[in-house]
Amino acid sequence: MSVLGGRTEEGLPLLPLKLMAVMQGLIVIGYLGLLFAGSAEIRPGAVTTLLMLVPAVAVVPGLWRGHYKTMVWAALFDLFYLLVAATDAWAVPADRGWHLLIAIVATIGFLAAWWHSIRRRRLLKSRRR
Repeated sequence: MSVLGGRTEEGLPLLPLKLMAVMQGLIVIGYLGLLFAGSAEIRPGAVTTLLMLVPAVAVVPGLWRGHYKTMVWAALFDLFYLLVAATDAWAVPADRGWHLLIAIVATIGFLAAWWHSIRRRRLLKSRRR
């Protein structure tokens, strides 16, 4: 079985959830890049960055195992990261690249959650019939 293979307890592919886990890792990389390689005069400090990274890191194990509730939380966190990154990309031109990276990755993570939710809803509807 491949690393990206496997199925959830409901029989759905794990690929969207593992894609979300990878996106959470890329969000962490984006914020660490912003902390260490950012060039703006005003950027998040170490404590703020740590607080921003806690949700992204906390959901990875549950996503990798295919837990649906964790996927919902990760999707909500992705919307939060998208909001913050898009606002910062507009407000801080010096670090726009890092913020756009985070925004794009958060969007991909949210779309993967949406894709998985649609498939799950269809599966549950088909089981009720």
